[in-house]
Amino acid sequence: MDNLPPSVSQSLILFILMGAGFIAGKAGILRGDTIRGLSRFLLDFTLPALVIHSMQRPFSPELRNQAMSILGFSFIIYATAFPMAYLLTVMYRKAGHREKGVHRFAMCFSNVGFMGFPVAESLLGQESLFMVSVYNIPFQLLAFSVGTIMVAGRVTAAKDESFVVSVVRTLKVGMNPAVLAAITGFVLFLLSIRIPEPLATATSLLGSTTTPLSMALIGAVLANTRLGPVVGSPRLWFTTGYRLVLHPLAVLALAKASGLSGLELAVPVLMAAMPVAANTTILAGVYGGDEVTASGLVFISTAVSLLTIPILGGLVFV
Repeated sequence: MDNLPPSVSQSLILFILMGAGFIAGKAGILRGDTIRGLSRFLLDFTLPALVIHSMQRPFSPELRNQAMSILGFSFIIYATAFPMAYLLTVMYRKAGHREKGVHRFAMCFSNVGFMGFPVAESLLGQESLFMVSVYNIPFQLLAFSVGTIMVAGRVTAAKDESFVVSVVRTLKVGMNPAVLAAITGFVLFLLSIRIPEPLATATSLLGSTTTPLSMALIGAVLANTRLGPVVGSPRLWFTTGYRLVLHPLAVLALAKASGLSGLELAVPVLMAAMPVAANTTILAGVYGGDEVTASGLVFISTAVSLLTIPILGGLVFV
C-alpha cells in the first residue's frame, strides 16, 4: 500500500470517507432532511470558510497574473462547453426537451463544490485551493443563471414566475456564499489584508471540515438513490463518458495549446474531470426539469469517477 501512486492513495482516502457516509445513509443516520441540512451547512459555511482561508496568500504580481489567467481560461471553457452540449444532445432524438436540458447542464457543470475542492486539496495540495476558488467563480455565476434556462428549456424557468422576478431571483441565487467568499478572498489577497486572530484560526478549522463532510454526504446521497430505473439508458452513459473522459481530455488539450503549465494546467483539467454537479437534481426539481435523469446522472457519474479521477490523476498530476 505504501507504493501506491499519490493520486490513487488520496482517492482511496476519499473513497473511505464516502464509504462512511454510505454506511450512515443505509443505516438511516444520514437521509432526507439531515442530508439537506448538512449540505446547506457545507455550501453556506464550511466551503466559504475554506475558500477564504485558501486565499490568504501573500500578494505577488506573479500570483495575481496566474489568477487572472486561470479566471479567463475558465470563462473560455464555459463559452465552448455550452455550444458543444447543445450540439451533442442533437443525437438524443428520443429524448424530450426536459431530458435534453438536464443532459446539457450535466455536460457543462461539474461537481466542484462537493468534490472539486476536496479532491484538489488531496491531489494537488492546499496551495491549489486558491486557484480552484478563482477558477470556480464563473461556475457560480453561470450555473444559477444560464444553467436554470438549460435545465428548464425556456427563459422563464420557475413555475408561476414572471421573467423580471426570475432574473432578480437568479441574480440573488448567483451571489451565494461560495461566490461571495471567492470575491471577498480575492479582494483581501489583492489588498494584502490578513484575517486577524482568532477569526483566522476559526476559519481554518471550519474550512478543514469541508473534505470529510462533503465526501460523507455524497456517500449518503448514493446510499439513498434508486439506481435501477436509470442504468439502462445509453444517453445517460454517453453523457457520463463525456463528462468524465472526453471533456477533461479536451480541456487538457486546450490548456496545453494555450501554454498553461503547473497549477494553471492541473486545476482546470481536474475540475473538468469531476462528476455531474450535485445541484443538478435540485435545479431540475425547482425548474421543471427531468429529476429522474438528473438523479441518475449524478449517481452514475459520481460512482464511475471513483475510477476515472485516479486514472486521470496518474496521467496528469503525478
